[in-house]
Amino acid sequence: MGWSSWLKHERRLWHKHFMPSLIAGVIVAALSYAYQATISSIILFASVGASATILTHAKSHHLTRLRTTLGAYLIAIVISLCVYGLNQALPLHISVNIFLLVFLVGIALFLLDVFHPPAITASLSFILLDRPLIDLLYLFCAILLLFIGIRFLTYVLSQHLPVGEFFQEFCRHTGDGSAKL
Repeated sequence: MGWSSWLKHERRLWHKHFMPSLIAGVIVAALSYAYQATISSIILFASVGASATILTHAKSHHLTRLRTTLGAYLIAIVISLCVYGLNQALPLHISVNIFLLVFLVGIALFLLDVFHPPAITASLSFILLDRPLIDLLYLFCAILLLFIGIRFLTYVLSQHLPVGEFFQEFCRHTGDGSAKL
């Protein structure tokens, strides 16, 4: 491969990944704008940014599907709320909270076939965030809507895929090529 063809190939690759990365960056930055920069919010938006970038990947794979990401974050929400409640009744050391969240969210993601590691990090940040519970629930909802918006914009603006295919993102794909909700 000559210098000219290599440069042309690299430009195509760059253009193919520029728009998805821009979409992820702008949307996550817009959501984070409302939050003051604390260690817990930085951890949260780092994990949300990682998930957003994963969702802008063009090739559809189990790990890049919207169903997987939403399911993982919903599990993180439920388990975080349980650990939060446990801490209200019996304040635990941060290392115990970290153990509970990494173990419980991690095993649940494997067992429910929605393995998406950034959700584990998000569950940790929600325990660390010093906000009222209702604010955390609003933030969770905003993040889930953010993921849906990012994946939709990836379909429409970046990859120019049919919108009809977008709804397949909510289905579980089986080994035989079929899809189930």
